[in-house]
Amino acid sequence: MWYMILCSALFIVLIAALLSGSRPPAAPQEESAREKVRMQIVPGSAQHIGEREEQQDAYCFSELDESEAVRKYGVLAVLADGMGGLAMGGEASHLAVQSMLRAYTMKEDEEDIPQALERAIRMANRAVYELAMMHELEWGVGTTLTAVVVSEGRLYWISAGDSRIYLYREGTLSALTKDHIYARRLDELVKAGHMTREEADSHPDRQLLTSYLGIPELQEIDSHATPYRLQPEDWVLLCSDGLYEGLTEQVMYEAAKLPPQLAAEFIVRQVIAEGRPYQDNATIVIVNYRGIGT
Repeated sequence: MWYMILCSALFIVLIAALLSGSRPPAAPQEESAREKVRMQIVPGSAQHIGEREEQQDAYCFSELDESEAVRKYGVLAVLADGMGGLAMGGEASHLAVQSMLRAYTMKEDEEDIPQALERAIRMANRAVYELAMMHELEWGVGTTLTAVVVSEGRLYWISAGDSRIYLYREGTLSALTKDHIYARRLDELVKAGHMTREEADSHPDRQLLTSYLGIPELQEIDSHATPYRLQPEDWVLLCSDGLYEGLTEQVMYEAAKLPPQLAAEFIVRQVIAEGRPYQDNATIVIVNYRGIGT
């Protein structure tokens, strides 16, 4: 009898120990998930005022280390360049990036990422336009805006204006966006035979923006409905126009040897060191995709 009782007790203790050992603690499991998200996407950013009196570029990131938010929305990065030739450039760019972030993170489950990005940029445009109307400056306040989302290894983007998005992969720097400037329309006139190349290249309005935030309705939006599949060690770069004139493959090759934050600072230093006359505000935002678990 005592032998049976003792065996039963030992059996119960053994089962309890096995069950206890099969359940890893909740906290390390959650921390592991967060670490995985952090290692997947590494951000960097830097900017310089240049020779301007005010910094009119603005940027922001969505949550980077909240696994639930990243699973739902991906990681959003936004850059806006307030138009110095118009009023309230700094206010417009800051309002645009915050409005874009807020609108995008209202994304519903049934809404896909391209739809959410387009809805968000239109809401950001409306916010900047209402700012202009509030100050009786219709058509007098504006900002460019470009944004990317990285979700499950895929890259989505949207843009209005002439700020750019680049992809740096295995030594090659590729522009993903098109500038919304009058030069593109002039080039079409040249192609159709209505203007000479010399006339188009010397046209005084060649660099005027044809799309930007702050107008009654956005007509030109650059986006890509089919996402890019990212590869480990891809670099996604958002740049204002004061930055990308000095961004070359050689500069990027050297920058890519550094962690993303140091890389962003290195690129800005290289651009400013060139000493261009009337250097504009220069801003770069980096999203370095490391691949899950790498």
